[in-house]
Parts: sequence; C-alpha cells; structure tokens
Amino acid sequence: MKRERMLLWVVVALGLAYAYVMAPSPARAQGSGPITLNFVSFAPAANVVEFQHIKKELFDRVNQLAKGKLVINVKGGPEVIPPFNLGAAVKNGTIDMACIPNAFFEDLVPGVGVTHLSSFTAVEERKNGVFEALGEIYKKAGMFYLGRGQATEHGYFMMFLNKPVEKQSDFKGLRLGGSTSFHGQFKELGGVASTLQTTEYNTAMERGQVDGLTSSVYIATAYGLQSVTKYVILPGFWRSSVALPVNLAKWNKIPSDLRKLMISEMAAYEAKFAPYELEQRNLFIKRFTDAGVKLINLSPDAARWFVTASTEGAWKYAQERQPGDIIPKMRQLLTKK
Repeated sequence: MKRERMLLWVVVALGLAYAYVMAPSPARAQGSGPITLNFVSFAPAANVVEFQHIKKELFDRVNQLAKGKLVINVKGGPEVIPPFNLGAAVKNGTIDMACIPNAFFEDLVPGVGVTHLSSFTAVEERKNGVFEALGEIYKKAGMFYLGRGQATEHGYFMMFLNKPVEKQSDFKGLRLGGSTSFHGQFKELGGVASTLQTTEYNTAMERGQVDGLTSSVYIATAYGLQSVTKYVILPGFWRSSVALPVNLAKWNKIPSDLRKLMISEMAAYEAKFAPYELEQRNLFIKRFTDAGVKLINLSPDAARWFVTASTEGAWKYAQERQPGDIIPKMRQLLTKK
C-alpha cells in the first residue's frame, strides 16, 4: 500500500515538473504571436502617391524584414476614421499609427502645425537635430514621431481656383477653403478663409461655396477636382505636412530590434520619396491639363510675392492660434540660418 502511494506521488510530481517545464513563461506566451500595428491614413486607398506607395515601399517591406515578429496592418483611409479624428485615435490607442497632415492634430501636439514650412529636407532634419526635437514634442503628447509620411521637396501644395488671377490684387476677396494650415495663407493673400474637410472639396468647388482651395495635386485628383476646377496656380509652395506618429505606449512595447528596424526603414523611405514625388507631381498636373484645366504660371514678381505672402501668413496665423514662445522656437528650429 505504501509502495503504491509512493508510486502515485512520484507520478504526480513528475507530471507537475513536466507541466512546469513545458508551460510557456509569461514573456514567451506574450511573444508567441506577431506584434500588430493597426494603421489608418488620411488619404483614400485609391490615392497612389499618398496611400499605396507608403504601403508598398515601407509597410510591406517592414513586414517582410520583421519575419513574422511584427505586422503593420493597413486598415484603410478616411472611411475607417475621419481625417480630423486621426490624431486623437493614435493618442488614445484606438489605432496604433497613422499618416496625418499636421493641421489635423496640432491641438494635441502644439507646434507641429508648422512643420510643412521647414527649410530642411527630411534627410537634413535627421542630421541636424530637427528630427530629435520634433520627437520630444510628440512624446509629451503620448506619441512617437516615426518621421515624415511624405518627405517632399518644396512646391508640394498648390492653389486650385475657379477665378483667374495674375497679380496681387486679383487675390483680394477670394473665398478660399482648406484645413487650418492654409488659413494664414488665405488671409495674407487677401482672401476669406473657411475650413473644409478633404471629403468636402469637390462639393464646395462644384457648388461655388468657395472660389478655390489649397491642396496637394494628389488629394485634388483623388476627390475629382479636375472636373470642377478651371485653374491651377503655379508655383507651388511648402513641403507636405503629413507626419507618421505611433501611439507611444504601443511603441514602447515593441522590442528594441524591431523599433530600430522601423526607424531605419522610415529614414530610407524618406530619402527615396522626394525624387519619386517630384516625378509623380508633374504627371498628376498633366491629368488636370488633359481635363481642360488651365495652368496659370505667375510672373516672377507675382510668384515671389505669392510664395512669400503664403509663408509669412502661415507663420502669423500659427502665432495667433498658439500664443507664447512655441511658434518662434519652431521657426528658429525649422529655418536655415
């Protein structure tokens, strides 16, 4: 009897030991599946340059190099989360990361609403301390700044009008719409500013609610402005304002090797995007001219005034919206000496 009991205890002890050895530790269990980062863009999925390109050239590449340890899950565009809600969605963890124009969430990250006015390329910003300085600002808002979702050269934004302009006085009184990033420009040019969601652009132009608006040629194309616009004004101005923030709590849970991979691939993507975008910009402008839209190339004097007024107006408006020293500090940070 005693021998049977002893044998029973040995079997139980061996069973418990086996279970202990074979059971995954908490850390192992947590890492048994891939880390998933859910991504949403402000741009529609049909937008080749602003949606499809980053998915193919950055996210798909990261997924491949991560070898199943990390997956960036592209959920979609504005149909998933309205663009003006993306910043809050990243901050509170509703989604993990997003491409967002700076004006759409500047209230959450004070100062970033002027990054499109930077004198530096994205490559230069990673070398001269601008990238790190922006990163600190994002961290205070509960986000990690991965980089510029669209690292463009100057001239990225353009004005689309239904009234012709040639000189400074022609801009006075124009009803101009767009995000708050452009309100300072509109006012400095002598126009009347109104806020429009990108999804409202086509209807506002078609119904004559505005005389024109400022946008990238890609967003303009995605929302069919070539069918409701008469003129495109050149030169263009500023860089893209799109940033790629990640929820900070989620970012901190990613193993360091995968964080390094994402940062490295983001920097490489920024360097490749600028020449690609310039080529695409010209092709998309041709879509407008092919549709019968007229290009208005301002004279050198008018062009100089137009770009300067647009930029100064943007800085002034930013200061009005965010009194204090944050905007002067940002101007010093983003301006070549």
